[in-house]
Amino acid sequence: MMLAAHDVSFDAHDRRIMCFAHIINLCSGQVIDAASGVAGDKNTNSLSGDDTIPSSPIPQAQAAVRAIRGSGERRHAFNRNLQNGNQEGWFTDQLSKIVKVQPLQLLQDVCTRWDSVYHMLT
Repeated sequence: MMLAAHDVSFDAHDRRIMCFAHIINLCSGQVIDAASGVAGDKNTNSLSGDDTIPSSPIPQAQAAVRAIRGSGERRHAFNRNLQNGNQEGWFTDQLSKIVKVQPLQLLQDVCTRWDSVYHMLT
């Protein structure tokens, strides 16, 4: 109404502003899917013995996080492996220097959060 009073034409449907965060989410999802070779719904919450192991790194990480987070026993075993690896010096950086890995909870990616794959992998 105020624009029309100043003789400015404005079509709300034609001039709508899309949510930038939603656009980033859609674009990054397409890039991740293309890089992963993933088709369809990638966020299944089960990992049965019949599931095949994906060949790309992102789906492999997603499957590993799902499997570890899917059971309290597997979470404890994972943390025990981290503790043993820290004690035995299994973990090294790029310069072959022994580092300690903090036993943090693994984060699972969420299809509605564009940066969740990054946080899952780091």
